[in-house]
Amino acid sequence: MVQSSSPSEIQEHYEAGDRNFQNCQLRRADLHGLDLSNADFSGADLSYANLRDANLSGANLQGTYFNEADLSGANLQKANLKGASLIKTYLIKANLEDAILDEVYFTGAYLTKTNLKASSLKGAYLNGANLTGVDLTNAKYDKKSRFDAAFNPEKNGMKKVGEVVVTMPSPAVKTSQVIENSPPSPPEINLENLSLTVEDILMTFNHLTDLGNHYLGNTMCSRYFQSSRPDMEWFQQFEINRASAKVSFKGSIKEKLTPAQIELSQQWAKKYVKSCSIIFRDLPKMIEADQLVFPVIS
Repeated sequence: MVQSSSPSEIQEHYEAGDRNFQNCQLRRADLHGLDLSNADFSGADLSYANLRDANLSGANLQGTYFNEADLSGANLQKANLKGASLIKTYLIKANLEDAILDEVYFTGAYLTKTNLKASSLKGAYLNGANLTGVDLTNAKYDKKSRFDAAFNPEKNGMKKVGEVVVTMPSPAVKTSQVIENSPPSPPEINLENLSLTVEDILMTFNHLTDLGNHYLGNTMCSRYFQSSRPDMEWFQQFEINRASAKVSFKGSIKEKLTPAQIELSQQWAKKYVKSCSIIFRDLPKMIEADQLVFPVIS
């Protein structure tokens, strides 16, 4: 497996016959025009990368991050992008015919004149995407696929597919067994008993904005963080850097919070996570509990 994140070394390894580039960090890499067909970039981060006119046909791109990357004119025919993130990605005139695009996030993507013929878009998120001139002939979608309200899949040549559910008889389970095997409920935290400083809150906020920046980009991350802010003068001292998505505080970070400030800080964090989850539903799964000073998932 190639661990290098250097575009020149990626090309060198590919030309030598290596096809395994799993989990490579290639943010902002310039790979335009390269032949990377049938390569395995699953789990890699290619956000903001230049992949114009690249050949990724037949590639394994499952769970790959292409947020705000440029794939205009790229060939992704028969590539597997299941679960990939292409938020605000440029795919103008790209070829994704016969590609597996199940559960892909296309939110805000530019799919102008993109070839999506016979592709599989089951569970895909196309809400907010620019679909001007897109070719969706015989593309498959299901009840979990998401489109803008005014978009009609059938009128655009798509075919709805359903899931066949086979119900098998199950043995009766006693109530006591259900209770016994159920996962324990998380312990409730009494916010009034917490003693927190601004520094503690910043740790939680910056963990959440780091995730938001990684999966949604700094613009959307900053927008959601600011729109979730409580309407109180004290909270105006928190600032987010639009470029890095880092949160800072104008006053002393050693300042202790009142119970009311802790509660509102938690509400702020919860609202931010909820907003981000509308675009990237798996965000809560990425949150690390040891980086939180209070629960942020309702």
